[in-house]
Amino acid sequence: MSMEIVEEIRRQRSTFAVENPGSVYAEIRDLLERRMSFDKVTEEKYFHDVEEGRVRSHIVTIEFFDNVTREELEIYLTIDETSNELDILVKGKLVTEYDVDGWRDSVWYYAYRALYDKFLYGSVRHGYEPAVEEKIEELIERIRQNVEAT
Repeated sequence: MSMEIVEEIRRQRSTFAVENPGSVYAEIRDLLERRMSFDKVTEEKYFHDVEEGRVRSHIVTIEFFDNVTREELEIYLTIDETSNELDILVKGKLVTEYDVDGWRDSVWYYAYRALYDKFLYGSVRHGYEPAVEEKIEELIERIRQNVEAT
């Protein structure tokens, strides 16, 4: 069991014209899994509607900043093979997770952690916000460089 503090830092939506929509999904997966520095990449959902020529995917990336705070990017992709377009939405979050196992599962521990977070650790976590924003900008730019039609 844990106590989580989730802050959404930024959302960014972009639409790109692509030359080869059939290879866009594989290119983005390769970018996320091998060429960028994420600690974990998981695909939450994937749909390929052959009749409509549309691929939709929800991918979550995680990068740890320290032992309690991580960056989560939720990436929603829609690839339209008929119009040769990629629509992408990226939501950047900071998630701070405090362990509350055993004796820590009490009102006093929650109060202590809330005060600790507000007065001591909160400023550390807010220092990570620019890194999340930079990662979103880097991700969108690298996707643009790899898949956008010229």
